[in-house]
Amino acid sequence: MVEELHTTAERLEISGVPCRVRVPQREGAHPLLLMLHGYEGDEDVTWIFSRAASAEWLIASPRAPLNAPTHGYSWFNFQGGKTDPVALQAALGYLESFIAALKTRYSIDDARIVMLGFSQGASMAYAYMLSEPMRLRGVASLGGFIPGYLTKQIIPPLNGIPVLILHGTQDEVIAVEIARKNRDLLIAHGAQVTYFEEAVGHRVGAGGMRLLTQWLAERL
Repeated sequence: MVEELHTTAERLEISGVPCRVRVPQREGAHPLLLMLHGYEGDEDVTWIFSRAASAEWLIASPRAPLNAPTHGYSWFNFQGGKTDPVALQAALGYLESFIAALKTRYSIDDARIVMLGFSQGASMAYAYMLSEPMRLRGVASLGGFIPGYLTKQIIPPLNGIPVLILHGTQDEVIAVEIARKNRDLLIAHGAQVTYFEEAVGHRVGAGGMRLLTQWLAERL
């Protein structure tokens, strides 16, 4: 039964958003792990990370709102290789609506909401955190980046919010130097950063998965 809880999930639409959701069997308010996929991904590709979360978590993986140019979906567009701020703000509104709809459908503990994002999904998690840090119990950035224009704005005090950054030293999509700069920026503004590099490309290796499992357990 424990293994089944870790691997199965409903496929459904919530407020018009296709998603996968795993609901704990116990009653009461559940901690929420919101998993955000990367560019050209969908609600299925991040599900591999659900194995790092114990059966206590309610897990939701929504599909991004935009069709990507070749396949899959995207949270926001790029202009000249840079994040489109207007599209990012629209995606944040879409995400807010999805979270609100989740809360009307399931019993969720507002004090224990964690966002996990891979690649572009990590950008969404970062942007959500930087807009109002106190809403989250933590952010996990897997092979991700803070959108450049956000690093030039006034960043609020992060008041010790836990941030996990996992990044491959051989990442061919988002250079590891970006993750290092993001780490330093977040620490400078008061985040409690756990940083881990591994000799992999644009993915999470075995060491990163072990650390993610430990970090999520600590958020409970």
